[in-house]
Amino acid sequence: MAGDPQSAEYLAQVMSYQPTGSLGRLAGSTADKKAALTSDSSLLKALIDSLGSDVSAVSWSLAVVCDLLRSDSSCFGLFESAQQLGVYRQTMSLVQSPKNAFVADKAAWLLSGVIGNVPSAFSQSEVTQFLSALKGSTCTDQGKIDAIVNVLKAGEFRKLVINVPDFIDMDFNTQTAPPGLIYKKMFAVWLLTFDGFLPFDGAMIVQKLKEVLTFSRVEKVVRLSLTCLQSLVNSSNDVAAEAVEQGLLEVVQALEYEKWRDAELYDEIRNMSGVLSARTAEMSNFARYERELSAGKLKWGFIHSPKFWSENVLKFEQNDWRALKALNSCLDLQGDSTTVAVACRDLGEFVTAHPLGKKQTGALGVKDKVMKLMSSSSDKEVRREALLCCQKIMLNKWQDVESA
Repeated sequence: MAGDPQSAEYLAQVMSYQPTGSLGRLAGSTADKKAALTSDSSLLKALIDSLGSDVSAVSWSLAVVCDLLRSDSSCFGLFESAQQLGVYRQTMSLVQSPKNAFVADKAAWLLSGVIGNVPSAFSQSEVTQFLSALKGSTCTDQGKIDAIVNVLKAGEFRKLVINVPDFIDMDFNTQTAPPGLIYKKMFAVWLLTFDGFLPFDGAMIVQKLKEVLTFSRVEKVVRLSLTCLQSLVNSSNDVAAEAVEQGLLEVVQALEYEKWRDAELYDEIRNMSGVLSARTAEMSNFARYERELSAGKLKWGFIHSPKFWSENVLKFEQNDWRALKALNSCLDLQGDSTTVAVACRDLGEFVTAHPLGKKQTGALGVKDKVMKLMSSSSDKEVRREALLCCQKIMLNKWQDVESA
């Protein structure tokens, strides 16, 4: 069979197969199939044993059992004797030596689903071997992430997944990736938050969530991303700080103006906006700004906004203008163009907001430094911010210029 193994057309071809013998009884609705398997335990054994047959029979059997488990998760209870049924042996052979991508995807989903829902039937070594086989299999990207999410549902096996970073990477384009893939990526992150440990940088996952909430308009993706964001913000102060720094509040607030079919989604958006608003209020203070200065690394964010300066500029007088002197020193940090650019912007804001701004920056020689950056810096952003800073220092009434 040719075609996309994830497509409905391909599945229709698979389901057109006519099984022989006792498996012919597995027809009709999900309820009918469940009743047949529950009443005759040998039927499930026959279904698993058929995974060693030809491609058509294997594809049909996998499609039937996966569809049954997806439709009615209570059917996982039929696999409590998974070892006796030979589920691990039969499906592992298909994952390791797949006959096609459809077979590999379905076999990986079946085995991972049973692992996630009946973890007591598997050992740590068996799950490790499965993950190793999955990594080198011909499963599609969607098939792999589906299987990983299933395994992550079993808390005792999450660390095994984390040990293979490739499985939970966030390297996907939010504008072009299929919604199903994005959904499962977010699902994996959400499951990892249960243990309070993320195998990747907080800034990176916040950036990815920001991209998803900015570009995706698939309701289930947006809902799960909001749930994931809330879990991360509540469990990690570092992630909460990143969410505020990267402007997630504005992104989430914008979602309220979109048209959603599910009215409850608006409540979730408002709730997340409230959480981020509270975090922003907590973090928007002079002490946090001084911590950035002491670290010698500035980055764009709310704490460098005009609102911050209007509320905190007089605090720069404290400790003999310590913060202003530290900000001036940031102009000398070669190799960190972002810090230098932000420092230029902040010094310009200080000059326009503080009554003694021009006098204090003049005493520190700020104008000479920014003029040098205007001509010598190889970074376009630094040159632009240095130019704006210099203009603010040289003009007496910058506010009048802005209004004009």
